[in-house]
Amino acid sequence: MALLYRFTRAKDRAGTGIFTFIVTRSVTRDFYRDATTKEFTFGYHRWVISFNRSDSKMLGVHLILRNATAGTRCYVDFTFCLLNREHFSKNEIYVEKQCRFNADQPAQGPARWILMSDLHSRKFSDENGEFLMDLTMSNPLTVYEVDVRMSHLPFGPHHKLSNAETAYFAFGGFEWNVGIHPQGIPEDQETSNRPKILLNRLTGFDHAVRVQYRVVLGDADRVFDSGILCQISDVTGKIRGFTLKCGVADLLHRGILRIYVEMMFANAISEVIIPLQNRDPADTTPNCYDREKHAWLAEGDIEGECLKLKLFCSDLHHVPRNHLRYVSWNAYVVRNDTNATNKENNMIVLNAPHWNYYIQEGVDMGIVMETDIPVSVVDDISTTCKEQTKTVSIEIEWLDSLLLFSAIYHKYDDIRRLHCHQMKREIMALQAENYSLERQLFSYQKSISIVNSRGHPPDGVPHEDAVEGQTPFYEPRALPQGESFTDVKYI
Repeated sequence: MALLYRFTRAKDRAGTGIFTFIVTRSVTRDFYRDATTKEFTFGYHRWVISFNRSDSKMLGVHLILRNATAGTRCYVDFTFCLLNREHFSKNEIYVEKQCRFNADQPAQGPARWILMSDLHSRKFSDENGEFLMDLTMSNPLTVYEVDVRMSHLPFGPHHKLSNAETAYFAFGGFEWNVGIHPQGIPEDQETSNRPKILLNRLTGFDHAVRVQYRVVLGDADRVFDSGILCQISDVTGKIRGFTLKCGVADLLHRGILRIYVEMMFANAISEVIIPLQNRDPADTTPNCYDREKHAWLAEGDIEGECLKLKLFCSDLHHVPRNHLRYVSWNAYVVRNDTNATNKENNMIVLNAPHWNYYIQEGVDMGIVMETDIPVSVVDDISTTCKEQTKTVSIEIEWLDSLLLFSAIYHKYDDIRRLHCHQMKREIMALQAENYSLERQLFSYQKSISIVNSRGHPPDGVPHEDAVEGQTPFYEPRALPQGESFTDVKYI
């Protein structure tokens, strides 16, 4: 089998994640055992890696999407990399760009990647037959596309369309569907008569969810694009949605409405009210829980110039022995505004997102999250402004949560450090070579500029355009007999 050993989140626009796996010798020696990793999450989907050993000569590797549903397509860039124990330039790499995963084709990757014998001869595996493999994933995109046949109301005017819903699709550990309300929603007083589209959450009602998505209705020249929306789906699964500037009937083609949905992210949110005054330091009762039902304690600090937040993990004993739990999150300070539509405009803490590693035998000292909110204006955002019971509301947005094998520094970590130092030396050598070439180029440019400023090449130097065997355009000059360079006058 293969164990998820390390994880690194690159801070880039592509949202790159690098997973490092320890591939044990059972993958290459025991052909009757299941060679599939445990599930891990990326891009709000569940994945596994499967090792194909159809014969005893070649090793194949496949990336498999576990939660594929009908009508859903997931696009992602991924790279498999076998780490060489001697030098990074000897790594074996397989790259795929914007590879599509769906219910019909959930697995992608090389079926015959490398010879089994090469794993040892090319210094990939160690004396135990184990080797390291990196999986790099980036640019994830989830698309749900479906055609919905719209029907008319059975009673009343027959030109009015009835409400409709799509089938469910999976994203972010939740199930979703799209609701179409051609006559609007009577409970919505602001837009009661206008057509409305809702992204309904059907599962996971323990938390509110911050979701970013885009919906395109219609096809060809009759299209309505919602643009990218970032909204809160509350604990009941309700969302604000968006209204149409046209009728649903205007977007139909032969009674069918095409719906195209892009899902960017869907993160669970824990809402916490924390006291700022007269808090008992001995009180360590958890006040929020993440998606895995692990308990956390959030605190506030107003002793400095700006408000600070602190987050502790209260369930370290739930982390398996000899494992690391990697958790990342965003934290928001909730504005003291009764208007629910402003919840998406809460103030995020500085240097977000935050992350930490947790082990069973460790002691959590807490992660300090600074804000740019002066203590003098905390009363403006405080839920209760009484000095004795002053509190503030915050939101913890849970991002990544992964369980990693081996909680201590291991010899396999040296391979990554060795590659890092080798790359640094290569970069330094390339920088020195580039600097030398730049100096030579500057010297050549300076010589050319001097020649051009005189209007002709210097004496005794052949013209750069002269061809061997041809007469140059200028005649070589010599000093008159009896004269020296100091006696020559230049005009």
